[in-house]
Amino acid sequence: MTITRRTFLETAGAALATNSVARVEASPVRVAVIGTGGRGSDLIRALTTIDGVELIAVCDDYPPHLEQGAKYAGPQAKTFVDYRKLLDELKPQAVVIAVPLYLHYKIAADCLNAGYEVFLEKTMCYSLAEAKKLAAQVTASKRVFQVGLQRRANAIYKQAQAMVAAGMIGQVVSIKAQWHRNNSWRRPVPVPRTDANWPKLERKLNWRLYKAYSQGLMAELGSHQMDVANWFLGTHPKRVIASGGIEYFRDGREVYDNISCLYEYELKDAQGKSYTVRANYTSLCNNAYEGAAELILGTKGSLYLTSAKGLLFQEKGTDVVSWEGNKDQHAADANAAVVTAGKTLKLSNDPWAHRGAPFEIDIAEGNDTRDELVSFIDHVRREDVKTICDANVGLMDCATILMANQSVETGGWINFPTP
Repeated sequence: MTITRRTFLETAGAALATNSVARVEASPVRVAVIGTGGRGSDLIRALTTIDGVELIAVCDDYPPHLEQGAKYAGPQAKTFVDYRKLLDELKPQAVVIAVPLYLHYKIAADCLNAGYEVFLEKTMCYSLAEAKKLAAQVTASKRVFQVGLQRRANAIYKQAQAMVAAGMIGQVVSIKAQWHRNNSWRRPVPVPRTDANWPKLERKLNWRLYKAYSQGLMAELGSHQMDVANWFLGTHPKRVIASGGIEYFRDGREVYDNISCLYEYELKDAQGKSYTVRANYTSLCNNAYEGAAELILGTKGSLYLTSAKGLLFQEKGTDVVSWEGNKDQHAADANAAVVTAGKTLKLSNDPWAHRGAPFEIDIAEGNDTRDELVSFIDHVRREDVKTICDANVGLMDCATILMANQSVETGGWINFPTP
């Protein structure tokens, strides 16, 4: 496909049209939020900007977080320390859950058992066994359920996925993704180390650093980006090999401060022949170069994606090869010689040589946290269980990131788990 501004815009427009949110006039949706830490507060602030949402309660067992959440929610929202008391007394229509990973299954299962619609932050569950049980429970309950993998709601990623599906970058051949930060990931503890409560409070606030509560970088960051790979390729990986460790922040943490993964996906081309797409993923805590982004490489183009902007580069010269004998010495000097079939091909070493002027996928305004909640509320209103990130998507994502952690522990290839 030759990419023109017109085909680009038509495909992008179609992606937005097919993912538009239906507007239904109805009584407000009564929502409660369980977990008011950093992520929970983000969700609370977003909920207060959505028409038709009545935020009736917030819940957290850590007083400073509860106070913060109550401030963002507004005076109409009641506060609770025990989520079970909240569910029994107020009976919300929908519950938004943003608690530490090891609590995901228990609280989500209780909310479903109580008959409420559920928005559950990523990663869906701490273990694969929990994720399988929760997915089965969601199916049996026929309740609206959505996992917080917000790239599924981001207009840039929706457009990019539609472009891949339309063949605008040709056959996908490779994916590169990373989430690099230069930050210890450690949160301050508001009491001195000499305080008897320090050890317990430190683990409560820094739960992400300990294996009993957290699945580390892959669950907290990699879950988003490997979901993009699964989504764009339309399947889960066949296997993975990964390496990681604690190399820099030797501060008592138990989860890795860096991880590198190689995933293999098995797909079929237009002729039905199997081929492999390899996805490379890295996450660092001590270097922020490239930040968080995904690069989708295809035979006819490449998509460079971030939550704020995407770039589509069309491959140049894919059908025409410059052979030996080119009289343009400058061009010849810029090329590398590759011997094949008795001839010498001239292929460029220049990393910029095959990039044309990019088409920009840009949005003037966008907030994927808010957008995913808008979509969830819309599904609750319409009683539509086919959310943008349902339990099956969450289960696949959970399996994808946990197999990488398992690979680090075993030191070898790990196959995608059987159902």
